[in-house]
Amino acid sequence: MFHSFKTHKKTFLPLVAAVLTLALSGSKSATTSLAGTRSGLSVQLDAKSGGYRVISKKPAWTYGGSLTTPLMNITTSRGHDKAGDYQQMAFDWRNGPMPMSGQIRLYDGKALALFSQTCGMATEMPPPAFPDFTTLPEKLHIFSYGHHEFAPPQFTNNEISTPWMLFDDQANALLISPASHFMVASMVGDGRKEVGSGFNPNLRNLPAGFTQQTLVACGKGINQTWDMWGRALVDLQGAKRPVEDADAILKYLGYWTDNGATYYYNYDLTKGYANTLQALVEHYRQEQIPIRYLQLDSWWYYKTTTDADGTQGKAKKSKKLPAGEWNRYGGLLEYKAHTDLFPNGLDAFQKTIGLPLITHNRWIDPASAYHQHYQISGIAAVDPKWWDNIADYMKASGIVTYEQDWLDRIYTYSPAFSSNVETGEAFLDNMARACRERGITVQYCMPYPCYFLQGSRYENLTTIRTSGDRFHQNKWNDFLYTSRLAAAMGIRPWADVYMSDETNNVLLSTLSAGPVGIGDAIGAENKANLLQAVRADGVIVKPDATIVPLDRSYIADAGKKPVPLTASTHTDRDGIRTEYVFAFNRSKTPEDKVHFSAAELGLSGPTYVYDYFSGAGKLLNRGAQFSAPLGKEASAFYVVAPVGKSRIAFLGDKNKFVGTGRQRIASLHDEAGRLTVGVVFAKTEESVMLHGYASVVPKVMALAGQDDKVQYNPDTHYFTVKVKSDLAAPTDNATGDPVRLLTVVLETRTK
Repeated sequence: MFHSFKTHKKTFLPLVAAVLTLALSGSKSATTSLAGTRSGLSVQLDAKSGGYRVISKKPAWTYGGSLTTPLMNITTSRGHDKAGDYQQMAFDWRNGPMPMSGQIRLYDGKALALFSQTCGMATEMPPPAFPDFTTLPEKLHIFSYGHHEFAPPQFTNNEISTPWMLFDDQANALLISPASHFMVASMVGDGRKEVGSGFNPNLRNLPAGFTQQTLVACGKGINQTWDMWGRALVDLQGAKRPVEDADAILKYLGYWTDNGATYYYNYDLTKGYANTLQALVEHYRQEQIPIRYLQLDSWWYYKTTTDADGTQGKAKKSKKLPAGEWNRYGGLLEYKAHTDLFPNGLDAFQKTIGLPLITHNRWIDPASAYHQHYQISGIAAVDPKWWDNIADYMKASGIVTYEQDWLDRIYTYSPAFSSNVETGEAFLDNMARACRERGITVQYCMPYPCYFLQGSRYENLTTIRTSGDRFHQNKWNDFLYTSRLAAAMGIRPWADVYMSDETNNVLLSTLSAGPVGIGDAIGAENKANLLQAVRADGVIVKPDATIVPLDRSYIADAGKKPVPLTASTHTDRDGIRTEYVFAFNRSKTPEDKVHFSAAELGLSGPTYVYDYFSGAGKLLNRGAQFSAPLGKEASAFYVVAPVGKSRIAFLGDKNKFVGTGRQRIASLHDEAGRLTVGVVFAKTEESVMLHGYASVVPKVMALAGQDDKVQYNPDTHYFTVKVKSDLAAPTDNATGDPVRLLTVVLETRTK
C-alpha cells in the first residue's frame, strides 16, 4: 500500500529526464515520481514497500498496487520505441529466489503507460501479475469480451486474455490489456477491487529473459480511449495494418456458401456442386449483379466424422446428398478439393468461373496422415512446412483469402496453446507467413479475444468474424460491440452471410467497412438492395472506419437501461466529416427514442440530419440534440452532415448507403459559397444522383460532364441533382479498377 506516500509527500522528486539510482540502505523510505510530457499521467514508486501507482489528471483518477517487496536500482531515462517517445522508470526486485526487473513507460502526449516485467532466470511457474492494481477509482463499470467463439461482449470481468474497459457515467475511461504473448496472457481480479494483468493458470516453464508487457490507457471518452489504446498496441507489434481495400474480400461484393447460405452443403442434384455454382456465377453476370469473388465453405475438402472433442458424429452432414469424405462434419483429413465435387481439380473450376476464391479450413483430425509427416500439436498445425504445402496449393488454385475457422476448438483441444509460450504463436505465425509470402490474405473465424490481440501482429490478417453464423437482427448487438475490438486492432469485422433482400443486414455489413457477402438462391437476389452498397463494378462504397457503439450506449447498457443501441461511423473528405448513425431497439427494449448530438459524433456547428429510409431531414443548430421515436424492435439510419462555409450540407450519392464513401466521392473542397466535389464513376455508370441541404437553391456545374436541373424544396432546403460523366475511355485508378472522375461545382453565392 501507500502509507509512505502520505508521510513523505514533501520528499517526492520531480524527475523528467534525469537518471537516478536510489540506495535503500539507511533510508526509511525512498519515493520516486515521474511526470509524463503533455500526457496528464504521472507515476510514483515507493522503493521500500514496492508500491507503484499511476495518477491521471483528466480524469482525476489514481490506480495503484504493490510488489510487496523492496525495489532496487531505480533509474529514470528517456527513449523511443514503436509507440513513440517516452519517459521510463526501471527497477529490480526479487520474487522469492527469482530476480526480476521491471519498467514503466509514460508516452509523450499520450495518456498511455506500458508496464513490463522480465524474469531473470528460467522458472516453471510464471510470476505474479504486474501491474496488479488494488487501488482503483470507485463506481466504475466493467466491459470485456468472453472466452467463447466470436468473443461475445460482456459487461463484467473475464479472467482471460482480453482488454478490460473500465468507465464511469461521464465516459471517463481506463483500459488495460496484455501487450505481448497474448495467447497465454490473462487478466486477473474482479474489476472493482482488483485489476491485474498476468498469465493463464496453465502456463509453465518460462525461459530466462522472458518479458511480458501490459498497456494501460486513460482518457475522456470511451471510444477515444479504445482508439488510443488500439493504435498504441498495434504500433508496439510493429505491423502495418492493411488498407481498406487490401484484398477482394474487403473491396468487392462477394458470394458466400457459409452456414446459412443457400448452397451450404446443398446443390442442384441435376447439376452437381461445381456446375451449380458455375450456373450461379453466369446468372449473376447476366443480371449484372457484380459479385467479384466466391467463398467455398467446409463442404469442399476431405473430412472425418469425428468432432474436435473426439465425439463420433453422423455418417453424413447432409442426408439428401451422396456420401463421401466431403459430406461430413468432422476434422480435416486433407486440404484438397474432393474429386467427387471437382473432378478436374479446384484450379480448373476457378479458371472456369473466372472469380478468385475464398476458402475455409478447420482443425486437423487425429486420423489425418498429416500427423505422420508434419508437427501437429493437438489439432493444430505448427509445422512451417505444412503451412507452405497448403499455401502452395491455395496459390495454384486461385485462392486469394484463407479462412481459418473453429479457432475456439483449436485452442481448447490443443493444450499446448495455453501451457507454453511458443505453440499458439507458431500456429498463427506460420499461417500468416506462409500466406503472406504467396500474396494470400487471412480471415479468422470463431475467435477468442486472444486471437484479436494476436492478430494485430499480422499485416495480411484483413478480416475477422464478430458475430455468429447467418447474420440476423439477434446478432446485431454482439456484432457491433465486438467490432469495436476488431476496429481497435485494425482488422475489419465480418458479419457473416445473409440474403440480399435483408436491407438492414446489407446496410450494417456496409457500415462495418468489412465484407459485403450474400448467399441467395439463384433468381432470388435483390439487385436494388445490393446497389445501395456497391458500385456497378462491385466495389463497396464504404465508410472510412468501422461502425461501433456510441459512448452513450456503453453507459446505458452498463446501467441496464432499456434504450436503443446507437452506433456510428464516418467519412472524412478533406476535413469534411460526415457521420452515419444506426440505431435499433433490441428484443427487450420497449418503444423508445433515438438520441444523439452532433458534438458526440465529433461535429461542431450546424448540422443536417437526414433519415435515409424516409427521406426526411432536419437542421440542427450548434449544440442541439437530435431525437426521434423508434418502435419496438425497429431500427433507423441517419446521415449527419455539417453545414459548411459553402452553406451546403453535402450527403453525396443519394442511392448509396454511404453516399460520401471515397469509392464514390473522391474529394470535397468547401469554401465560402462554393463546394467542389470529385465524383467517381465506374466504367459502366452513366449518372449519379447527388443530394443534400443548401440554404438557397444551388447552381450546379459539371465540368467535362453534364448536369440536370436541380430539384430544390424551398421549405426544407433539400436538393437533388443528377450529374453525368462523359463516357470517354476510363482511366485506371490506384487500385486497378477502370473509373472516371467528374468534377462538380455547387454554388450558393448570391450577388
